[in-house]
Amino acid sequence: MYDSIIIVGATATGKTSLSIKLAKKLNANIINADSMYIYKDFNIGTAKPTKEEMSDVKHFLIDFVNPSCEYNVAIFRQNASDILAKLKSEHILPIVVGGTGFYIDSLIKNYSYGQSEKNFKIRNELENLLKNKGKEYLYNYLIKIDPDSANNIHINDTKRIIRAIEIKLTTDNVKSKIPNTCDVILKNPLIIGLYLDRKELYDKINNRVDIMINNGLIEEVTYFYNKGFTPENCNAMKAIGYKEIVSYIRNEMSLSETIDKIKQHSRNYAKRQITWFKKNPDIHWFNSNDKNILESILVLYNKNA
Repeated sequence: MYDSIIIVGATATGKTSLSIKLAKKLNANIINADSMYIYKDFNIGTAKPTKEEMSDVKHFLIDFVNPSCEYNVAIFRQNASDILAKLKSEHILPIVVGGTGFYIDSLIKNYSYGQSEKNFKIRNELENLLKNKGKEYLYNYLIKIDPDSANNIHINDTKRIIRAIEIKLTTDNVKSKIPNTCDVILKNPLIIGLYLDRKELYDKINNRVDIMINNGLIEEVTYFYNKGFTPENCNAMKAIGYKEIVSYIRNEMSLSETIDKIKQHSRNYAKRQITWFKKNPDIHWFNSNDKNILESILVLYNKNA
């Protein structure tokens, strides 16, 4: 019997909508596995599910972390593990939904993340490299020593880039493959992957960015910026959409350039997500436009019921 359902895929492939429909059919609860949905009040730029969307199905790990707090995959793994244990005791099926590959892998693979001791000497050296040679140099270095980690970290997320390099240099193990002494949390999940034709996906991403701008993304970012949150001191503000708007607020780019950059970075991120999930042979892939997708997933699930 499947112990859970996991829904993955690139941004804008319809994971949220499908998960809610499936949860209603199976009386399931949803656990978020998107690294940006966790932050309180970061709503428009993250495309977080609305309160209306979540009203009929119980959701966990959404909108619960103050943006000033540090949150990482190791904390996520523990939070999700606690919730999964509770749902199991209550005989409630969990549906894990998200596009953050590290978060998903922390539940289904025998890896741990970010648990090596911090090495401040190495970290200071890397921060000096960042200052003197730039983020591109540092990101290319991570690609060289740990391409798997680089695949799932945005070039602007310099804090995570530095941490990944630090772990590699400290342990002589890539961040994505540090052995874990704990058991795999989800031992028998049904993993569903959603995809779209590349052109259609990119068109949806571009349209989603336009909608975000019209819905007040600039105002949302400005609000946090005026409260003192910047990409330099807040991980959430390094997210795609937020960092670019900060550049616009600082008069470093025009509005049209900013929107183009958000679209470009979003498409690049989607490409990295696809590459990450395609490595997993256990994923059952469905085109998001498939009209029978819900019924087909239910058939798959019930075969192992």
